[in-house]
Amino acid sequence: MRVTDSSSGITFLPGCCNGLEDWRDWHEVVDGSGHASFGHDPDPFAERLADTVRLTVDAEQDDSPVIELSITEFRRLLDGAEHDLTNFLALAADWVSQYLPDHFTPVTAALARALALPASSVPPKPWVDGTVPPIN
Repeated sequence: MRVTDSSSGITFLPGCCNGLEDWRDWHEVVDGSGHASFGHDPDPFAERLADTVRLTVDAEQDDSPVIELSITEFRRLLDGAEHDLTNFLALAADWVSQYLPDHFTPVTAALARALALPASSVPPKPWVDGTVPPIN
């Protein structure tokens, strides 16, 4: 996941050792310790400073570019990322139901785990006629 400040053109891009499956680590900044690092080469670092989140592109450089945004905006971005990942899972589940129907449950559960999404995000397996059973 990356954050780009459209006004300055600065992009905060996690380094190696930080993949999409680690997206929940971003919550640590606002709901946990107040800071998180996102790989190295460069060394991206995020920290909470009162009501602001500061994203430092390379914490090893004293003059590193930074992006600052409000906690509210940061949470909006995290919510948007979760929404996008949940929508991707739904699209993938549709594909699996068409092309791998006998493997629907293990494949969609594995995708949900890989994307760090709750089990409730996994769509129900379609019935044989392609319709989806009602959720009670």
